[in-house]
Amino acid sequence: MEKELSQVKRQLNWLKYYAVISSTLFMSFMMLSMSSRKNDVIRAKGIVIEDSMGRDRILIGATIPDSKDRVRTNPDKVREAWAKRFGGEKYMKDYSTYEHGENGIIFLNEQGYDKLVLGENVGDPNTGKRIVKAAGFSFNDDEGFERGGLGISKTKDDKYRVVFGMDDPNVGEALHLFVLEDGTKGMQVAYKGGRMLIGKAEANSGMFGTKEEFAGIKVETSDGKVLWEKNALQPAIK
Repeated sequence: MEKELSQVKRQLNWLKYYAVISSTLFMSFMMLSMSSRKNDVIRAKGIVIEDSMGRDRILIGATIPDSKDRVRTNPDKVREAWAKRFGGEKYMKDYSTYEHGENGIIFLNEQGYDKLVLGENVGDPNTGKRIVKAAGFSFNDDEGFERGGLGISKTKDDKYRVVFGMDDPNVGEALHLFVLEDGTKGMQVAYKGGRMLIGKAEANSGMFGTKEEFAGIKVETSDGKVLWEKNALQPAIK
C-alpha cells in the first residue's frame, strides 16, 4: 500500500510540473503573439468559412470565391428556386446576364441564399439588373430577395449619387433616402398607387419633376398626376 501511495505521489508531482511547464509555455506563446501581432499580415485571395455542418456560410475574396452551396451561382438551384415563379427559361436567359458581386463579403443562410452582401460591386438583385453599379451593402430575406441596402454609384458624367433604401415586396422600392448628382436630396415613400416626395431639389429636377427650385412635399399617383404639393420656396420665387 505504501509503495502504491508513493507512486501516486510521484505521479501527482509530475502532473504539477507538467501543468506549470505547460502554463508557462502557453503564457509565453500568448505574450509573443501579442507583441508581434502588429507586424502580422494574412494574405489570401479567398476565404470560405463553414458552419458546424460543413455548409459554406461566409465567402470573402477578391474575387469572391465560388461555393457549392450558394444558390445565386448554381443554375440548377436558381431554376428550382426562382425560375419556376418568374418565367422559366426566359428568366434563366435574363438571369445569365446578372452580376453576382465581385470583391467583398457574402453571408449565406443555411439554405445557401445571400443574406448580406458587402462589396465594391454588390451585384444585381435576383429580379433584375441594377441601373448602375454601386459600392455598399445589401440585405435580403430568407429566399434571397433584396429588401434594402446602401450604395454609392458613379454616373456617366463622373458625378456621384448615394441612396439608402428599404423595399416592400408589394410595391418594390418603398422607402428611400437619396442624395443625387444634380443636388437633389430627400426621401421617397412609395405605396400602391403612388408616392410621396419630401426634400430639396434644384430647378428641373428629374426626381421631383418641377420646373422651379423646390423645397417641400409632393404627393402624386403612380402615373405622375400631382395630388397635392407644397413648395416652401414658391412665395419667395414669386
